[in-house]
Amino acid sequence: MVAVRFAGILVACLLAFVPPVQAGPWPACNAAGLSPPAAIDRPTPPYPESARQAGAEGFVDVAFTILRDGHVGWIRVLQAQPPGFFEPATLDGIRDWRFEPARREGEPVECRIQTRVRYTLADTVAARQSGSAPVGDQPAPVYPDQARIEGLEGYVEVEFEVGADGRVTHAQVTLAMPRGPFEQAALAAVRRWRLPPGTGGGPPATRRFDFSLPDAYPHEPRPTLLAAAPLPPAACAQRAPGRVTLEVEVDAEGRITASKILDSTPAGLYEATALAIARNSRLEPAYRGGVPIAATALLTLRFEPDETRCGSGDPGDSRSPAPGRATPRVGALAPVTPPAH
Repeated sequence: MVAVRFAGILVACLLAFVPPVQAGPWPACNAAGLSPPAAIDRPTPPYPESARQAGAEGFVDVAFTILRDGHVGWIRVLQAQPPGFFEPATLDGIRDWRFEPARREGEPVECRIQTRVRYTLADTVAARQSGSAPVGDQPAPVYPDQARIEGLEGYVEVEFEVGADGRVTHAQVTLAMPRGPFEQAALAAVRRWRLPPGTGGGPPATRRFDFSLPDAYPHEPRPTLLAAAPLPPAACAQRAPGRVTLEVEVDAEGRITASKILDSTPAGLYEATALAIARNSRLEPAYRGGVPIAATALLTLRFEPDETRCGSGDPGDSRSPAPGRATPRVGALAPVTPPAH
């Protein structure tokens, strides 16, 4: 199974013309004085078949404008890893997203936002009796008995390194929903993996496990959307990468309602940014009996202060739309085509 993260019905009601386009650059959607936009519909971008066949995973960082009618316009790819696999699918998917627009003093305004869309190959872990997991070079996790009895479903991401002999080292959970029942099952399985010698030596790998009950009430996976927040000036000056691990409270809609920091590297640099991101992010919720529930989750955020994220964060694109382009209409809900770059 493939999971795409960091994932509507069009109401055809023509209301009014939008006022003339603002003269200055678009403000950030989290700027002071703005009520931030709220997501209405964020269909999950499809996993490109070429990337699936190649076993490729990665991410695309994008910046886009949320227009006054809630449509998305002026999308710009900031970076993609690996390049060439995921950009078209990401652009096509984001064009279909819809938002309740940002507002200033009650009036809708356009604003600019950044986000990362992650593409992760996921293994589905079906419920089975304890001890019956398949054996081999990559044994599957065993569905915890208590979770199976309670009808609990969730997911875990494990980051790990591979030694020269193919053995897994430094395995750790970086994302877990909910906390507790599935983390140890995923870690225990990955730590027993044996990969071909010579596989290691590269960056840490990540594997996602979706713990799913085949007899539970069916539900559609919801995409994960991580918000954006300015990086600290000190991090940009030092070009110091970092990561923050948080424990977050998530409601049944996937909204993060509270968060606390469990670990931060380097200490004191990214904590405020991580908390700001968490406040405006959404995760796919946990399920019990096929019904989404509130739960406590583990979330790890990584920070890479490069040219894209320091300074303007959206080089060459933080301007107003070019003159002469058609003015969007509120409620017309026609697709908005971003200008060519």
